[in-house]
Amino acid sequence: MKPTRIFAIIGFVILLFSCGSKDDGLNVVNSQSFPDENIVLDQSLNQHLLSDSVSIRSTQNPVSAKLDKLISLAVSLQKNQSDSLWDLVSAGWYDLGKNGLLALKADSNQTLVAGKWADLNVMLLKLSGEVRFGDEIEDFLYKYPSVVLSEKQLKSIIYTHVDDQIFINVIAPSSFSYHHTTGGTVRFVQATVYPVGDEMTLTCEVNDVRYMDVYIRIPSWAVNPTVTHGNVKYVARPGEYCEIYRKWNNGDEIQVRLKN
Repeated sequence: MKPTRIFAIIGFVILLFSCGSKDDGLNVVNSQSFPDENIVLDQSLNQHLLSDSVSIRSTQNPVSAKLDKLISLAVSLQKNQSDSLWDLVSAGWYDLGKNGLLALKADSNQTLVAGKWADLNVMLLKLSGEVRFGDEIEDFLYKYPSVVLSEKQLKSIIYTHVDDQIFINVIAPSSFSYHHTTGGTVRFVQATVYPVGDEMTLTCEVNDVRYMDVYIRIPSWAVNPTVTHGNVKYVARPGEYCEIYRKWNNGDEIQVRLKN
């Protein structure tokens, strides 16, 4: 075999190995919030949310200081979307989640720190579209021992979009409307008793047929999840978004079941 061919094969093998062994970098989504007035939250969520007028106080502590630095890094990441900066933010997120916040989640006096953690996860979910950040936000909404999220925080992340790509980030009884890029108003409604049950129905209300790419967050803890429209089944995996790209008609319903 000629030396040039040998070197070419070796180079190709090295390239494959390096690509396969490299950690995943930042996958930029950069979804945007809808205006607050476009989102209606069911009254049943009031018990889980702070009024936006409530002022929360808490003494400074090492975890709070680390969160401030991490939020500052995340702001820089929004402006400079580099893998190296993403690695720093991601490592800090894992470190705080594993070692810094476990004790605080049992301490109802640390709601300011928890609120900062929620802010960080809102930022990172909109930027990267990674399910783990949505899981944290949903935990704060339903599982935290005290009320942490404000109505404004939830509205900023429950639904986001990139033009007509719609992200359903948090499972909660609610609805939103927006102006489609081709004209006309589209409204989506979430009907669910989650977290009491594990099902959600997403209904589309539209005056005319519209193409939209809808992404539904499937929590990491989901077990054999299913997402269906009539007899059509969509790919739904725990810890990923289920993508539904289709022509939406008025009254179309998507059935989501998180445990089967």
